[in-house]
Amino acid sequence: MPEVFPKDPDERVPFSVRILNERLPKGYRAPSIGEYDRSKDPEEHLRKFENAALLHQYSDAAKCRVFLNTLAGSALKWFDGLPQGSITCFLDFKMTFLHHFSSSKKYQKTYHCLFALKQGPTEPLRSYINRFNQVAQDVPTATSEILIRAFTHGLGEGEFFRDLIKNPTRNFDEMVEKAACYIKVEEAQAAWRKAERPPPSTNKPEGRVPQPPPQPLPRALEARPTFHPGPEIRPAP
Repeated sequence: MPEVFPKDPDERVPFSVRILNERLPKGYRAPSIGEYDRSKDPEEHLRKFENAALLHQYSDAAKCRVFLNTLAGSALKWFDGLPQGSITCFLDFKMTFLHHFSSSKKYQKTYHCLFALKQGPTEPLRSYINRFNQVAQDVPTATSEILIRAFTHGLGEGEFFRDLIKNPTRNFDEMVEKAACYIKVEEAQAAWRKAERPPPSTNKPEGRVPQPPPQPLPRALEARPTFHPGPEIRPAP
């Protein structure tokens, strides 16, 4: 019997009629695995969903409908663009999903990424350790020996570096514990220098009263002889 799809274009979806007619189990609750919007690893999201589906014992058709509710943003827009009736089982949905979002898959980093890390000239030890640990989480194959060598390779030359050379640690965890002591000293010294620094002056220079522009000097009067009248001279009679 041929499948009959809704005539309204707004109601057409890529699911087959069998999936559309499947009812969700009683007491259905959406799995708390978050939404997928293409910004995460598709395999990781799918793995979380399959674990939740196994816990709740979803049927194959129910898995399709529940998995759709975990899509958001560009992923939901992608689903709406699939051909009508193209998804007949969860395996179809799964393989189509992984194939389309394969570019978002996160690939494991190698230990060469650890040796590329360098502590900045003025970077605190705490910041360098946090950056190193963040990258080390993406390199599960790195042994404790490789972690120590890579960390020491990028560590700046200071008291902690010289201590590691003189007194090597047995494993990476022991080295992190030793680093915690140096972090406390480093941060205490930074706080002491900050307290000893004089506060910036808040006194603003007084504004000067604007002076009138200089006036040109008057020209000196030309020196002229001064005549003083003498006694009156009368003619003789």
